[in-house]
Amino acid sequence: MENYITIAKFENIFEADLARSLLIDNGFDVNLLNERVVSLAPGIASSRLCLELQVPESQEEAAKAILFDSANSSDTETLLKNEGAILEGHFKLTSGRHSNLYIEKIRLLQNPLLAKTLCSRLADLITDLDIDCVVGPAYGGIALAFEVASLLDKSFVFSQRKDGQMTIRSGFDLSGIKKAVVIEDIVTTGGSVKEVIQCLKDRGIEVGMVGALVDRSGGIVDFGVPFVSLLQLDIPTFDPEDCPLCKSGVPITKPGSSDK
Repeated sequence: MENYITIAKFENIFEADLARSLLIDNGFDVNLLNERVVSLAPGIASSRLCLELQVPESQEEAAKAILFDSANSSDTETLLKNEGAILEGHFKLTSGRHSNLYIEKIRLLQNPLLAKTLCSRLADLITDLDIDCVVGPAYGGIALAFEVASLLDKSFVFSQRKDGQMTIRSGFDLSGIKKAVVIEDIVTTGGSVKEVIQCLKDRGIEVGMVGALVDRSGGIVDFGVPFVSLLQLDIPTFDPEDCPLCKSGVPITKPGSSDK
């Protein structure tokens, strides 16, 4: 019988099961070591044991390649669709424009394990950046930025609008912060993020990078600093007068009010 070897380790069953399912779907023989112990006592066992994803030794390199590629945009889009976060239809956005796709970020934040998985991928993209702090705009960016800050072992603050102006929430100590990264959930025009960047600059804090789960600008937004995202979508929007969905009589939906 061929020896099985560990190709990846996970701290929670959600991430491990995603990876296992991916390999099984691609025809690999897979064993998940410590699964039973961790599933029976997840809080206690996961602090002492890792879930180890194992494949036959002859499949090692091919399986690692599949797992490496799984963190690309295609996989992120699949995860979001499976969670019901990418909706198709006829939507009226907060801007007043219409679109055939809508990103319902609340569905993502409703699943903490999925959000943690995606934040981990985002943290990997900025882990080499020398920063002091991770900043998240209220409200969508707060939970994500907090998780990324935790993964990077950096401090966290969040920004919010007060009297129409973007500002850092009062009470945070900014004295030791020289350089930060801004984390957002969804970027369309980038207006909110640009306000956060200017807010930080006004306080003498340099922004080294912007990170987002989804860039729905099609890659055209420019923050003046490096911008990374897990998924880039070029989603068309239409003036109501020229909307082909309206002309076709497709019923319109106005989703959540925080589309940016």
